[in-house]
Amino acid sequence: MRFFSVEAREYAALTVLGSDDFDALEVVEMTAAGRGALLLEFRMDEETATLVHLGAEVGVPLLRASLEIFRTDFLEPRRAAGLPLPPW
Repeated sequence: MRFFSVEAREYAALTVLGSDDFDALEVVEMTAAGRGALLLEFRMDEETATLVHLGAEVGVPLLRASLEIFRTDFLEPRRAAGLPLPPW
């Protein structure tokens, strides 16, 4: 889990591994009460990488920060480890 801030709000990016069909990166808002609702979900398998969930209140700054985390914490480590990636 990676914590990050965008426009004075706190978020967490959670990596979900081990599904037979895909791996996922979920982004949720962190509040004083704990983990909030799912805001973004990226899924990746050997053929595709897809944004499968985009919450109604997700602004461009949060989307950009989430994409950067997806790249650095999710995609690049798999490339470095030689794991299968989509063919793009």
